[in-house]
Amino acid sequence: MFFLNLTAGEFFTLLSALGGVVTALYLLDRRVRKKTVSTLRFWPSATAVDEQQRRRRMQQPWSLILQLISLTLLLLAIAQLQWGSRVGRSRDHVLLLDTSAWSGAKTPGGSVLDRERQLAARYLGSIPARDRVMLVRVDALPSPATPFTSSHEQILSALRDSTSNVSALDLLQAFAFAQGAQNWSGGVAGEIVYIGPKRIGANENTPTTPANLRVISVPANGENVGIRSMSVKRGDDERNSWEGAVTLKNEGSSPRRLTLKTQFAGTRFSPRIYTLRPGEELTAKYNFVTNTAGRLIAEIDADDSLPSDNRAQLQLPSNKNFAIAVYTNRRDLWRPLLESNHHLDVYYFDPSQYVRSPSAGLALLDGFAPGQAPAVPSLWIDPPKEHSPLPVKATVKNAVIQTWHTDALPETGLHAREDRIAEAEVFGTFEGAVPIASTAEGPVLAAIPGTPDHPRSAVMGFDPLAGGFRFSVTTPLLFANLLHWFAPEVFRNGDFTAGRVGPVALTLAGGETTDGLHVTDDSGFAMPFTVREQTLQLFVNKPTLAHIAFKGGYEQTLSLTLPDVAEGNWSPPPSVVTGLPPAAATLPIAIDLWKYLVCLGGLGIFAEWWIFGRKAMRTARRSKPVSIPQREAQGKREKELVSQ
Repeated sequence: MFFLNLTAGEFFTLLSALGGVVTALYLLDRRVRKKTVSTLRFWPSATAVDEQQRRRRMQQPWSLILQLISLTLLLLAIAQLQWGSRVGRSRDHVLLLDTSAWSGAKTPGGSVLDRERQLAARYLGSIPARDRVMLVRVDALPSPATPFTSSHEQILSALRDSTSNVSALDLLQAFAFAQGAQNWSGGVAGEIVYIGPKRIGANENTPTTPANLRVISVPANGENVGIRSMSVKRGDDERNSWEGAVTLKNEGSSPRRLTLKTQFAGTRFSPRIYTLRPGEELTAKYNFVTNTAGRLIAEIDADDSLPSDNRAQLQLPSNKNFAIAVYTNRRDLWRPLLESNHHLDVYYFDPSQYVRSPSAGLALLDGFAPGQAPAVPSLWIDPPKEHSPLPVKATVKNAVIQTWHTDALPETGLHAREDRIAEAEVFGTFEGAVPIASTAEGPVLAAIPGTPDHPRSAVMGFDPLAGGFRFSVTTPLLFANLLHWFAPEVFRNGDFTAGRVGPVALTLAGGETTDGLHVTDDSGFAMPFTVREQTLQLFVNKPTLAHIAFKGGYEQTLSLTLPDVAEGNWSPPPSVVTGLPPAAATLPIAIDLWKYLVCLGGLGIFAEWWIFGRKAMRTARRSKPVSIPQREAQGKREKELVSQ
C-alpha cells in the first residue's frame, strides 16, 4: 500500500491541519438555543451557569467523528492510495516506430514495417492495461501519432495507418523527443521502446541511450542496390551541352546485375547493363545537347530488397543565354572579357544607336550617358561627370582602392588591396545606393537596387580597361559578381544535383530578400520554411520538386527526389534491454482505491447530514428569535404578576 500523489508526511500534515480546524469549530459552538424560564429575574446567572456547563463537554461528538472519518477518506483519495506493489503502478511508455526508408525493405513475411506493427501489437499486449502509451513515428523527424493513452484500440489504429517514408532515421532526435514527452506527461515514466531495423547514417554520431530504453530489433535484408547520387552540369564545349552523372551502389554481399534506364524530357537514352561487385560504387556518365527545360529521370531494374531507391529525377532549366547590349566604341577591348563565357550573348552597338529598351537583359554603357536611363538593368562605365546617375563630388588621379565592402550586394571573393586606378570619380551620398569599392576619398563603385519603377543598376566611376587595372585578376572577378547580381537566375548554378529527402538548407545569394518569397512543391501546395541568416531552411518527407519563387520574378527549383537510405548499423550498448517484456499477468499489480474512497467519504458526509444536520435545521426553524420590545413587554407583565 502506498500513496501516488502525496508523501506520508504531506498526508498527515494536511490531515492534522484540516482535522484541527473541524474540531475547533465543534468546540467553539455558539449556536443560540431557546430557553423556557418562569421569570427573567434569575436569567443572568442561569445563562452564565449554562455557558460554563457547555464549555465542559462537546456538542454532538458522533457528528465530529463522522466528519473526521469522511475527511480522512477524501484525503486518501486525493493522495491516490494504491493497494499492492509500487512496481506495478501505472506508467507512461513511448513507443518509437521506425518509419524510415529501411522500414519499406521487403522480407519473406512482408515489409519490415509489417513486422514492426506485429511486434508493437505484442508489446501492447504484454503491458498492464492501465499503462499509457504514446506512439511516435520516427525517421528524420519524430512525429507523434497518438497522445499518452491507455486505449489500445487507438494505438492499433495509428499503427495500421503508419507508412514507410524515404528519409533516414535520426535516433538522437527520437530519444530526445521521447524523454521530453515523458517529462511533460505528468505521470510516472515507463519505457522508451524502439522497434525497427536499427539502420542509421554512416556519418551519424552514436546517440546516448536513455536508461529506460528497450530495443526490439527487426532485421532488414541488406541485399540492396540503388541510386546514390545524380548530378548534371553545363558543358564547357558547346553552348547547349550538358554533362550528367548517375552513381549506383551495391550494398549487398553478392554481385548484382542491373539495367540502368534514363530519359530526358520524354526522350529515352539507350539502356545500360552493369554488374556491381559487393560494396562497389559505379558512376554512369551521360552527355547530351538540349536548350529546353525538362526532367532527367534515371531508374534501375533490380530485384532487391529496397525498391524506394531505384528511381531518381532531376529538374533542369532551359539552357538559355543571357543577352547583353554593349554601347561602346571599344569593341575589341570588351570582347576578351565578355565573350569568354559562352553562356553570354553579347551584342555591340555604337552609342549613337542607343535605344531605351534594347532586346537584352542588361545594357552596358561605356563612357557615355544617354538622355534617358535604360528601361532594363544597366551597368554604367566611367560616365561623364555632368550626366552621371550618381552625384560626383570629386575626381582623383592615381587612386587606390582600399576597401571592398563585404556587405555589398554583389561582392563575393573580392579582397584585393592596393589596386590602382589612373583616374576615378568619387561619388557623393545617394539614397538607396550601396558602395562596393572605395578609395580614401570615397566610393568609386556603387550598386543601386531595383524598385518597381526603376530597374537595378551599377555605376563604375573609373575605366576598368585602362592602365594596370585592365590586367588585374580583380577585373574578371568583379564583372562576374556584377553579372551574377544582375541575373542571379542565369548565373546561380552551373551544377544541378538531386537532393535527398529530409532537412534542406539553401544559402541565398547576395541581394535576394525574403520579401515575397514563396516555396511550393511539385503539386503547387505551399511548403513551410524559415529563413535565418540568409539561409532558407525547409523539411521534405517525400520525393518532390521544391519551387522557390523570388520577388524579382525568377524561380529556382530543387530536385529533392533521392531517398535518404542509411548505410550504417546502430549497435545498442549491452546494458540496453532487448526483446519483448514478460506478459502483464506476471507483473505485480497495484489497485487504485481513490474511486472507492471518494464514494465512502461522500457517503460519510451524507450520513452526518442525515443524522445531525437535518435535526439542527428543524430546531432552527422552530426557534424564533424574540425581539427586544417583546422581551421588555414580557418583563413588565412578569413584574405586574409579582407585585400582585
